Formats: sequence, structure tokens, C-alpha cells
Amino acid sequence: MKKLILIFGLFAIILVAGCVPQEQMEKEEMSEETGRAVFTITDAAADMGAVTSVMVTVDSVRVHSETEGWVTVSSEPQTFDLLKLKAEGSHELLADVQLAEGTYQQLRLDISNVVVVDGEGEHGAKLPSGVLKIVGEFEVKADSTSTATFDFIADESLHVTGKGEYILAPVVQLETRTDAEVEVRADKKVEIKAGKVGTNLKVGMDVEGNVGVGLGIPAEVEISIGQGRINVGGGVGVGLGKGSGDETEGNDNTSADVEVGVGVGVN
Repeated sequence: MKKLILIFGLFAIILVAGCVPQEQMEKEEMSEETGRAVFTITDAAADMGAVTSVMVTVDSVRVHSETEGWVTVSSEPQTFDLLKLKAEGSHELLADVQLAEGTYQQLRLDISNVVVVDGEGEHGAKLPSGVLKIVGEFEVKADSTSTATFDFIADESLHVTGKGEYILAPVVQLETRTDAEVEVRADKKVEIKAGKVGTNLKVGMDVEGNVGVGLGIPAEVEISIGQGRINVGGGVGVGLGKGSGDETEGNDNTSADVEVGVGVGVN
């Protein structure tokens, strides 16, 4: 009897041992379903007057889905001159990676530093928040190329106080595409052709760091910086372009840690 129990026990161990590799293989096969994801930055600013450069440092780029959670696609700090991108009419590479197939509901940029150059030299610009989360669909298909373009509109984003201090409250047009044709050159300039447009929305950031459609700092208000905060007064035009706050229709207020777009963000 003991011998029979031992034989059955050994048989069960062999059976389990044989099943584990099979499960692992199935998981590995599922994880191999990936697609190419290309993230770019550009700028569509109008005339900026005396401002000749707006340099923005992006520390990381992340995406979020219900199945994958937050995925970091770039963690290398990169600095981009928005006005140079505008002058060249170019898109520059943020990241070019393979991502698991599926639909991502949020895209995030972490911005650590902004430097503005004008006729008097370089000036650090204050950000209402360095975390920019955009809620919108970014679909990744297996064996295909998807793109996400962050188009900063510098003249609507940049404001100056009565003391000559700069504030950058990002106004960004986000466009995502699937089945795109992408060429990345050696100088990191990117050309995007064809593809189907998914998300296409314009968001702005207000003085509290809230971001959403129709939000922003209007050009017709007086602003100042005091005790580490951006304060809004009234009466004096301080924007360098049309304030995104003029677009009030479809306003989507979100939380102060910068949730953007048309839904509730995931922390």
C-alpha cells in the first residue's frame, strides 16, 4: 500500500513539473505580442517677440493601461528648444520602444526645468506643475507602429509677470495614430506619415496645476509669483499669445496633480 501511494505521489510530482513550463511558455508567448510606439515633441508657436528660446527638460515619458499599469518608456532627461522645433518645422524623438499590445488610457510627461532666453539673457520659468497626465486613447497593435505627438504651443503657454518673471503653463495638442509610417533620422528628427488618428485634443494648465480641455491662463490677466505660488490678479495683459483660457466650452476640471483630458486619471 505504501509503495502504491509513493508511486502515485511521484506521478503527481512529474505531472505538475510538466505543467509549469507549459504555463510559462503560454505567458511568454502572450508577452511577445508587442508593437512599436514612437513618441515625439514639436511646437506650433506663433511669433514670440523678444523671446528667442524656450528650453524644456522632459525627465520621463510614461503610459498607463488597466492591464499593464504605469509603464516607463523613457527615463533619460532630454532638453528640447521649442522655438527651434517651430523654426525647423520638425518633430523630435522622445522615445521609440516596443510596448505590449493594447489600449493605453493615459500618457504622462514629467517636466523638471524650463529656461527662457530673451534679449536680457537666460531666465528660469516657473511651472504650475511638473507632472502632465493626459487622458486619451493610445492604441498599440502587434507588428504595427503607433505614434503620440506632444505639440507644445509656446506662445499660449508662456506668460510674464509685471516683474519680468516667466511662467510656463503648458498648452499642448496631443495626437495619437495607429498603423503609421515612421522614419527616425540620426539627428533624432522624426517624420510621421499616414496612419489613423485616434486621440486629437488640446489641453492647457491653469495656475493651480489643473489641466484639461479649455483650461489655461488667459492673456488678459495680471499674474505674479509669491511664496512659491502663482497668483492671478486682473487688468493687465501678460500672455505672449492667445490664452487657452479663452476657450471655455467643454471645460474639464481635474485634480491638482494634473489629470488631463476626458476622464479620471489613475495615480
